[in-house]
Amino acid sequence: MLDLKFKRNINKPIDEVWKFVVEEFHNSHEWATGTPSCRKGDASEDFDRICETETGTLMDKITKTDHENHLLEFSVKGLPFFVRSVVSTWKLNEITNTQTEIILGPRIEVMPVIGTIMQIPMKMAFKKLYPGLLDDLAIFIETGKASPRKQKEIDGRA
Repeated sequence: MLDLKFKRNINKPIDEVWKFVVEEFHNSHEWATGTPSCRKGDASEDFDRICETETGTLMDKITKTDHENHLLEFSVKGLPFFVRSVVSTWKLNEITNTQTEIILGPRIEVMPVIGTIMQIPMKMAFKKLYPGLLDDLAIFIETGKASPRKQKEIDGRA
């Protein structure tokens, strides 16, 4: 099992960051590089968000929303066959009244043998992906605009 954590400070109060995380969950295509489109899942799909990414379609189902502790958890489907389950956790901590720490991290359970072997490249890929993702998120929350990285991606599709 892989249990990874990535942290970033966001220069906004915790309540503003939390509101964005919860209310804009299905709009990650607006800020996340590598995610050209996302939408709310409908009732027949039983997912809260469906995103087209560089690596394929990912479907997310919120499994826990703890407003008091600023914690969001969701399961992710659509990953390679050797991944048994993924639970992604987003946790916010107040640093000051104008700064929030966000901790993102997937907890990944894989199949024996092939999954165990694939944990090494998966871990390397996540260590490359998450810092940029956190930068994208922080810039969008702080400015209301896509990060330069995301904007370059958007301009390339136009």
